Amino acid sequence: MARRGMLTLASLVLTVVTMIGLVPFILSVVSIPLFVAWVGIPMFLGSTLLTRAWSNGGRWLAGSILGEPVARPYRAVPAGTGFFGRVRIWLTDPATWRDLLWLLVSCTAGFTIAVLVLTFAAGTLFYLAQPLLLYLTPPGIFDDPFGGLVHLSHWTHGFFMWPLAALVFGLWWATTPALMKAWAHMARALLAPTRAAVLAGRVASLSSSRAETRDSAAAELRRIERDLHDGVQVKLASLGMSLGLIEQLMVDDPERARAMLAEASTATTGTMEDLRSLVRGIHPPVLADRGLVGAVEALTLDVSVPVSFTVTGCTHPDGEPIRFDAPVESCLYFGIAESLANVVKHSGATRATVTLVRRNDRLVATVSDNGRGGAEPAGGSGLTGLERRLRAFDGSLQIDSPVGGPTTISMEVPCETPASEHSSPKTTPSSARG
Repeated sequence: MARRGMLTLASLVLTVVTMIGLVPFILSVVSIPLFVAWVGIPMFLGSTLLTRAWSNGGRWLAGSILGEPVARPYRAVPAGTGFFGRVRIWLTDPATWRDLLWLLVSCTAGFTIAVLVLTFAAGTLFYLAQPLLLYLTPPGIFDDPFGGLVHLSHWTHGFFMWPLAALVFGLWWATTPALMKAWAHMARALLAPTRAAVLAGRVASLSSSRAETRDSAAAELRRIERDLHDGVQVKLASLGMSLGLIEQLMVDDPERARAMLAEASTATTGTMEDLRSLVRGIHPPVLADRGLVGAVEALTLDVSVPVSFTVTGCTHPDGEPIRFDAPVESCLYFGIAESLANVVKHSGATRATVTLVRRNDRLVATVSDNGRGGAEPAGGSGLTGLERRLRAFDGSLQIDSPVGGPTTISMEVPCETPASEHSSPKTTPSSARG
């Protein structure tokens, strides 16, 4: 009942304000031939701003009715664009002309739909109030509701209108959601980005993501090369020299040779540790052995603040973790690791929460803390690199970190359902304290 009441209120607003949309439409149409007199250019800019504001209101209302937001399809105006550059972009933007078409459709078909919903609601109230209207008003005003077909001579005759009120109420109840959804679908069809615009934006995003991934991969290779050259390679070269010297001392100074062998053994152990650290930076062994769930659980145990870890939809019915594609697991693992590192280094938090959820072939990892907040990608906290990493997998990063806290970082990436999963997943909560 409440939803139908809100939809009826929306139809009332549409009935009142829809025709006002003709004002920016007329201004836009009139301004174009006036371009030759220059006065049409500022008129066009002003009318376009009004049209877009009006259309954004329609997008908001349509999104509220449909339960999902309607995106704005307008082309971005680069910073520093001049007056005539802005005019050119708006003139060549298909969304500008689709907005004008929407104004025409809104004041015709949209107005008709809104009036129909409002008529059923008003008719119900009118027939219910018929006895009161007959009692309070002089004869001849409401005693002939059907144009001479029926005459109501006494206020009690108004109760005969209540079955009709029930019929009209039934029509209002049955048609209001469908009519307003039809209006919302019509608005979305004209005001949302077209398929071509979505594909163009997708291509641009993928091109940017591919370039960032290529740069990131090149930087990672340079880091590995630098770590090998400055660390492991130097130690191996020193170890080779030590072994050559030991070979010479085996006959002349056996005691010193044995001491150097012990030092070489210690150096070998240190070099192996450096190699293990380098390998863990590329692909942690725990991730390969235990999968994403086990690796993240082990990760939360090493954090210096208490961390609770909850998993939903990432386990088999027998409790075994589901294994996803290795690149996807690696992406989320390092994203969670980076987020927890920021919790320890920058947030001043006393506790944190990590959740890992799979919804409809998408993995969502969320890291929350009760710290001071204020985290931003541009703040040098590593979030920019994390965002690039997620975009390479067609993922997204959302940051909610008001100053004063708390902070919530959500990472979402698509994932294919593993072939080994034969039944629906279950929820397996667990907790870990660092």
